[in-house]
Amino acid sequence: MRRVIELYGQGVVDLRRKKLDLDSAAEKLTLPGEALGALLVTVIGRRRILIENHLGIEQYSEEYIRLGDRAGALCVYGSRLKIRVLGKSKLALEGEIRSLEWEA
Repeated sequence: MRRVIELYGQGVVDLRRKKLDLDSAAEKLTLPGEALGALLVTVIGRRRILIENHLGIEQYSEEYIRLGDRAGALCVYGSRLKIRVLGKSKLALEGEIRSLEWEA
């Protein structure tokens, strides 16, 4: 037997747990992904980066930083990387930024 949640008389959601896809959920609700907790990354030139909605620092050195994300992790590679602002879900980095990589 399939169990569904009833909303206004219509079955809308299968109760089996599924991984939440923030991008498709935001698209269906016509919201930007960051409104539902997706990473918001702002790169300013090659020297500064602001990352919002991260889930914490997993690894950090002057050449590499790995931040947790609901979908995996974001890795920033560079040299002389320094944390300038650190908040609960906001991080500002400075240094020579070479690349960004998302890991699933």
